[in-house]
Amino acid sequence: MVLQNLGLMSQALGLGGYPNFARHEFGWFQALGFRMGEMPASRYLGANRLISTALRLLGRDQPVPYPLGLERGGEILLKPYCPPYYPSMTAAAQEFVERKFGPQGVFRGGANVSGWREPLEKTAGIPAPTEAAIEATVAYCEYIYDRYGRFPAYSAPFRTVLGHQATHVDVDFYDRFYHPEALAETQRRHTGRWHGMEAQT
Repeated sequence: MVLQNLGLMSQALGLGGYPNFARHEFGWFQALGFRMGEMPASRYLGANRLISTALRLLGRDQPVPYPLGLERGGEILLKPYCPPYYPSMTAAAQEFVERKFGPQGVFRGGANVSGWREPLEKTAGIPAPTEAAIEATVAYCEYIYDRYGRFPAYSAPFRTVLGHQATHVDVDFYDRFYHPEALAETQRRHTGRWHGMEAQT
């Protein structure tokens, strides 16, 4: 849905655009200025002690960077529910439950600021997790963090899979090789509207 909306937005602005495969463990996040962590590859992959020792002795246990969160000017803009933004996975799990089912959670009093009609009636039927479910989740999350040194275990808290490339359209190219209806009017008029120049048609 995000990619579809980016495509619609691109066309509304008079730009071209296309989705693409953009998976990379850390490159996009480094480029965007995310706060990064780093750990040896053996720890990142959860290797056992024997393999970790062998990699280290062979000089192959290279550090692997991974995104932790996004901060600007001392303000936290994006943070996952895990350390270093919470003191423990217990605190992170409890905060998650509070944000969903606490007095002002999105499925309780916070629903008043949602787009739903009769929000309290809608959310009244959404059961909160049981204490047993919360305790089991906390135990699992604490185990993963203790075992792998991060959460989740096999991927960073942030990851990329797909991206959307927006670009100016070469109107002359389309006029030469395509039918006129291949471009929308917004794309034909983009240069004049957005850059104060006559659109080339």
